[in-house]
Parts: sequence; C-alpha cells; structure tokens
Amino acid sequence: MLSRTKYFFLCLLLALPLTAAPTPGWERFDLPESGSYLWRYLPRGVTGPAPAVLFLHGSGGIPDKYKAFLIDAADEAGLVVILPKSSTDLGWGTAQDELIVEESLRTVRADLPLDPRRTSIGGHSAGGAWAYLLAYGTRSEYSAVFTMAARFYEVGALADPSYKPPIRMYYGALDPNYSFSPAMKQQWTRLGVPWEEEVLPGFGHNALPGNAVENGFLFLAGKARPETGECVPGPAVLCLGDGRFRVEVAWKDFQGGAGPGSVVPGTASDDSGLFWFFAPGNWELLVKVLDGCAVNGHHWVFAAATTTVEYTLTVTDTRTGEVWTRRNPPGRASPSVTDTTALRECSL
Repeated sequence: MLSRTKYFFLCLLLALPLTAAPTPGWERFDLPESGSYLWRYLPRGVTGPAPAVLFLHGSGGIPDKYKAFLIDAADEAGLVVILPKSSTDLGWGTAQDELIVEESLRTVRADLPLDPRRTSIGGHSAGGAWAYLLAYGTRSEYSAVFTMAARFYEVGALADPSYKPPIRMYYGALDPNYSFSPAMKQQWTRLGVPWEEEVLPGFGHNALPGNAVENGFLFLAGKARPETGECVPGPAVLCLGDGRFRVEVAWKDFQGGAGPGSVVPGTASDDSGLFWFFAPGNWELLVKVLDGCAVNGHHWVFAAATTTVEYTLTVTDTRTGEVWTRRNPPGRASPSVTDTTALRECSL
C-alpha cells in the first residue's frame, strides 16, 4: 500500500506534462506575466546544457526584425538565442523590462537546459547599452557581454566585483555612437573589466554585419563563469540544501530606502528559512528550496511573503552557478511562488 507521501509524489508526476524534445530553429513564446513575448533560436545539433545569449533589440525595433541577422552567427557559435520584446518602443530600462528579462530566461530554461556558467547577454543600440548596465550594475549571472552600436552610460561601480564579465564592443565607423568608444574603453579599464573592440569602416548605426555578429557570438560562447564554492551563511545569506543553495533577497521601500533582507536567526532548516526587512521581529519572507529531482528532475523554489514593497529574491546553485530570481514590483501584494522547474541540475 502506498504511503501518503509516495502517493502525493506519484500524483504530481502523473500530472506533469509530457514534452517533446525542443525543435531546432526559431520558436515564439508568449510571456503572460509581463505581457510580452520572445523568440528562441536553437541551432541544429545543440543539446543542453547549452550556452545561450539574451539579445536585446534596439530602440524602435522588435525582435522579429533581428532574427535574420543573428541566425548564421548562432549556428557558427552553437549559441541558443533568446530574443525578447521590450515593454515599450523607446528601448529598455523600466521595471517592466526587468520582469521581461527574468521571465524570458525562466521560460527558456523550462523548455531547454541552458549552461548556467555560459549564459551571456548582448544587444544592439539601446539594447546593447542596457545589456551592459544589467551585467555590471546588478548582481547578474551573465558570463560575458556583447554590444553593437551602444552609447555610453556611466557605471560607477560593479554590483558584483567577484566576477567581471568580459565585454566585446562593435561599432561601424560611420555610426554617431562610435564617438562613445573612448569613454567606454576608459570605463572598463577603470573597473577592471576585460574588453575588446571591433570597428568596421563604411557601416552606420543600424548595420549588423554578419562577420561582426559572428565574431561577437564566438566571443560569448568562449567565456564561462568560474565554478562556485559552497554557500557561506551570513546575516543576509541563507544556505539551504546542505550548503548547496545560496538564498539572498534585496528590498526597496516606497521612500527609496533599500537594503538586503536579513536572515531570522534560529529559523533556518536544511530546506527553508525566514527573512526580515525592517525589524528583527517583523518577518517578511519564507523561502524553501526542495529536492524534486525524483519527481521531475528539478530543485523547486517555494516562497511566500507578506509585503507590498519591491524585492528581488535570488537563489544560486553554488555547484553549477545557475541563478534563479523572482522580483516583486513595488505596490503589489506579493503572490506565493511555487516554481517546480526553478533549478535544473540534479546529477551533482
């Protein structure tokens, strides 16, 4: 006779959808949480865990118009391309765009195993600028950056100085944004970010030469984040899964105050723990990381918060470098999280 626990897991397993292997080529995915969509390109013969690039289109553009420019380079480099649509036609940089990026990565990872140490970011024009602002101005997971015709925006300091993703920049010599090249190179040198640049004569701002895209994609495919070590617990770091998973949360209130969530002392177990934001006795967030490998080949992330402030929850698999994030925008009553496909690697 089946125990209640075994019966529960058997029912859950039977309820999981049976999915066919991803088909090579372009496939469109709707993003219901953010109201956007993305195109994903899978090169033929590439299987997971596969290297990938999140490529952001330029201002006034849509991802559909970039597909033809990226396909040959993706085939040559063996890169999965994730090509989302921004929230407006003015470029990137809003809170909604942050949600689109998070949902895009989560959606593709649920369909195809990506290499967590070789997930890069790139883009054209405004998309290229926001790519490097995300890579260096936030605690990101990106292994490398590739920009095309990007203008200069200041990065005062690296949000995560423990890893500095290398960057490759392309400009056409006739592009007005080429004038930003000296400032860009000075910035990366000051921050200690490895950089390289390609400049092609005769090309303007909206040209994406095939060889330049290919060189950039090969650059991305050749970079990987280093192996990470075991989680070290701290006042703002919760370690779960026998030290494998590092859990952190960052909050921002309505007055502009911000900070890390603090672990509630004495409440952590091997698979769950609590955070407070504003006062030790005012607990805000419960987080669980559960081993669902026997059920569907994933580690699960469950969370519940009693707050309407903005926060970003981050769970890092320290054995693989894979990062899972979930953001609650300001003013929204935080919904519960029950992500049973959060973290993919179960063989380690």
